[in-house]
Amino acid sequence: MLKKILFFLAGIVILLLAIGFILPAKLDVSRNVSIHAPTNYVFEEINNLERWEKWQYWNTLDPETKITYGDIKVGTGASYFWDGPKLGKGSVTITESIANKSIALDLKFTENSIAKGIYSVEPDGENTLLNFNFSADQGLNPIARWFNVFMKGEIEKSFEYAGEKIKEIAEAKPVFAFPLNEETVPAISYVGLTHIMSPKDQLAVNKQMEKMYTKLAADLKKANVKITGSPFCIYPKYSEESMEMVCAMPVSASVKVAGYQVMQTEAGRAVKGVMHGDYSNLQNVHNEIQKYIKYKNLIESGAPREVYITDPMLETDTSKWITEVYYPVKEN
Repeated sequence: MLKKILFFLAGIVILLLAIGFILPAKLDVSRNVSIHAPTNYVFEEINNLERWEKWQYWNTLDPETKITYGDIKVGTGASYFWDGPKLGKGSVTITESIANKSIALDLKFTENSIAKGIYSVEPDGENTLLNFNFSADQGLNPIARWFNVFMKGEIEKSFEYAGEKIKEIAEAKPVFAFPLNEETVPAISYVGLTHIMSPKDQLAVNKQMEKMYTKLAADLKKANVKITGSPFCIYPKYSEESMEMVCAMPVSASVKVAGYQVMQTEAGRAVKGVMHGDYSNLQNVHNEIQKYIKYKNLIESGAPREVYITDPMLETDTSKWITEVYYPVKEN
């Protein structure tokens, strides 16, 4: 009797192995969801592994799973490891992160089994389309091919669950009146003129800035120094009664201009706002960026600056003017 049972079990194993060889070696699962939120609101949810706990389907299957994060938690190189009584052990690593576009993932379920994932975001009219893709190639391993059979449905559920949760999270975030995002900005070498005055009279401010930029342009032309980008204005100090402004022209770090010292802006993380139109709305951009900084629990780490991308002397249509506003920031 025992021999018959053993032969029967052996036959079952052989049958499963045989079927395994004819099962597809590759598994590819894709899902997407349209989210009524800016692209960066959605991207930050997938690019920061600590945020995954809020929308991961797998955590609902094994609440006792322990998560251990690597030294990097955001962007390329970020990783975490899981260990749970039901899910077993494994790891996720972001192998590539392209800001506000996509992340590529390595997902390790066993020592020799690594699947690939690509999560991407793209504009979808006034919405953002979030795309999930999972792919695995089990090669000639018949047992691993059975993994594809059992996991396909669960992976589809995980993408649907994650999409709905991320949609809830992103759409609940505050909406700002201007396009805002965070960037890593390089240091910019410049020469500038400083003036302190009241910000209350915008017409007087405009005249003073015009006077300063005219002098800067003339002095640089006289010194045969090339302007290397758009003019900008730095505001080291600002209050309702008084402001210090530095009207600046970007130049090469190695130039020499009589009467000027070549300075540099701060490199690093900054919140960027973009305004289209004349300068009457610029203060509103500053206000929105300050709201964003508070919402993100960040700290201003340097003087804000306005970059005047469009030259008003060359473009008379004010609706085509573009101004960028940068606030250097750091974690609180």
